Amino acid sequence: MHEYMSVHETSQRWGISERRVHKLCGDGRIHGVIRFGRSWGIPCDALKPEDARKAVSKQLTAIITHKDDAADFLGPDAKLLAQSGSCTVFQLENDTGNGIVTFYDVFPGAQLCYNDLHLSRITGHDDMKAAPGAEILVINHCREGRFECELSGGECGYLGDGDMAVSQMPPPMKNSQYPLAHYHGISIMLDVPAATDSIGHALQSIGAMTLDIKEIKERLLFKRPFLIMRSSEEISHIFSELYHAPDALKESYIRLKLIELLLFLSVAVPDEESSRRYFYKTRVNTIKAMREYMTAHLDKQFTLEELSARWDIPLTAMKNCFKSVFGEPIHTYMREYRMQTASALLRDADESIAEIGAKVGYDSHAQFSMAFKKAFGIPPSEYRKVVVQNQKSASDFDNR
Repeated sequence: MHEYMSVHETSQRWGISERRVHKLCGDGRIHGVIRFGRSWGIPCDALKPEDARKAVSKQLTAIITHKDDAADFLGPDAKLLAQSGSCTVFQLENDTGNGIVTFYDVFPGAQLCYNDLHLSRITGHDDMKAAPGAEILVINHCREGRFECELSGGECGYLGDGDMAVSQMPPPMKNSQYPLAHYHGISIMLDVPAATDSIGHALQSIGAMTLDIKEIKERLLFKRPFLIMRSSEEISHIFSELYHAPDALKESYIRLKLIELLLFLSVAVPDEESSRRYFYKTRVNTIKAMREYMTAHLDKQFTLEELSARWDIPLTAMKNCFKSVFGEPIHTYMREYRMQTASALLRDADESIAEIGAKVGYDSHAQFSMAFKKAFGIPPSEYRKVVVQNQKSASDFDNR
């Protein structure tokens, strides 16, 4: 039977950040991991994977062709990490976290980038501007995490797991952020005239129909600045393969999938009901304040009716807005937050299990143990025992 380490223990043993451990687990680069709510259990005998970013840096040169364009898109947080051929890698870092963004030049006038972000916002992202006279179409797909944008009218829209957004440059927003400080996805930037020409030549060479990207842009964004298309089987099919393309074939694969995406958009009919889920900024700010209050008072359990009355929000509107902002229903989000807090206290605090249970809102030891076991697969007493054993093993290993 496997013994498991927590993300915290793994980060200490391997000398890397907890964010990096989460990413390695999420990308399937550590064999045998198991999911515990929002966290992971890592086999104690697991080996640290090679840092792919360092491997890329060794192979790539520092000569770039589209550094300025990409840096303008990312803003002042971007620092060039590496470049080779059509691929450029940027590192992002600010006071809210860090991330890696990898750009590919797909066709003349078409760029695609992979976003691996563990931050709350990108400084200056809202100040992006297109060159005078430029006509830019932007497509974003969220693999996991949450993206929030405030539109010029004061409404907030959200991109969640599996969702896709279509907009134009400059973006029709005045404020954007990642409320979970965790976001993985793809962005595609199309210079409409140039991309239409270059992709048209590619299609002609195989005898396929041409694509009118300008028509796609005008139809999807007709009388709207920003379109969110909720997760569907068609969208998932197109993007899931982009995330798992073999490195040796990635650039060719991206070209094919971009054409497939544009063909899909050329006949897509947006579902107005599913796409127009917006909330006013004042209500979003209230929901965020509610979340801050609840997480600061984990020893108290609040009913939905109590929250609705305390914050003067209709019950249904409160539930819908909270789920859009944070991606989960209120009780689900708070249950996972309580369990993550409890696991940290079991690792790092000397308090009894009953005291820790009370701190995270459980009146009885039995209720806390049952909830913890449901989240992590083992009761809190066994979890603490495993943690102590692993910490001792790690200490003995370090002292050899």
